[in-house]
Amino acid sequence: MLDISAISAGLSSMKVAMDIAKGLKDSTTAINDATVNFKIAELLEAMSEVKMHLVEAKDENIELKEKIKELEKALNQKDEVIFRDGYYYLSAPQSGKPEGPFCSHCYSSSNELTLLTEVTGMLRNMGKYKCPSCEQRFGK
Repeated sequence: MLDISAISAGLSSMKVAMDIAKGLKDSTTAINDATVNFKIAELLEAMSEVKMHLVEAKDENIELKEKIKELEKALNQKDEVIFRDGYYYLSAPQSGKPEGPFCSHCYSSSNELTLLTEVTGMLRNMGKYKCPSCEQRFGK
């Protein structure tokens, strides 16, 4: 995978080359030959395409790095939780984090540990817990 700094350097170099080519094209005193002007125009077009591809590669690189971070987080999180009695719980207590129960639907569908809230009052007959994210109820 290309490094962002390498792509950025490529973009900077391309800008310098384009500026030089534009300067040559605009210089009527040094170059009057139509063939040379045409070739410079072709060069500018080709460099513009390269610049566009570098920008696309840079954007893709950023997206891929973000996806890798998400996948690493999900992989690490799999070791942190256990499934018990229909809910997810932290396998080992962590300071500052509740141990559970966490919504099984949210975790299964999007790897999000959403702490379930305990339902009180008359609504308790619809379920002991409610997920604040997906609104599902658990434990009738």
